[in-house]
Amino acid sequence: MEREVGRTGPGRPRRSGVSHQVLIATRELISERGYAGASVDQIATTAGVAKTTVYRRWPTKTELAVAALVDALGDLPEPRSLDDAVRWLADRVRDRQVHRLLTGLSAESVHDDGLRTELRRRLRDPYVAALGAQWQSSPEAATLAFDLVVGTLLQRATMTGSVDDESVADVAALAARVLR
Repeated sequence: MEREVGRTGPGRPRRSGVSHQVLIATRELISERGYAGASVDQIATTAGVAKTTVYRRWPTKTELAVAALVDALGDLPEPRSLDDAVRWLADRVRDRQVHRLLTGLSAESVHDDGLRTELRRRLRDPYVAALGAQWQSSPEAATLAFDLVVGTLLQRATMTGSVDDESVADVAALAARVLR
């Protein structure tokens, strides 16, 4: 989650909870309207803040959207096993709001190099690094496992409207095999 940082210079201190409100509004609007259909103006209005308040925290819509996705995913917990780490990712992708955000942002990233770079930097790379550090997985294997889980479950959710427990278990098991 994005942290509230008080100002140390001139001006008013930041209001507590604003970042959280903006991230929630961003998730809701992008989930409903897609990345291209959700403007920073609409996000600010939904969050009950000024557009300048949003831009002080996130200089671009891309950074805001990716921050909302990272916030929705949450931190990778300290897994007891490799299977738990993969299952956590699969379960998070399964969450309706997360998979809607991922689908919208992934589709938009085809045409937006900055968004694609930000998704890799803030989403995939930290997960891949955590797998490598904790389970001595090669970066290539960890990247393939991430892509397998996210890509397969997003495709399943897009085609069927949901992801069932059996699909999550099967995809998690395949990804864990890639990492061994």
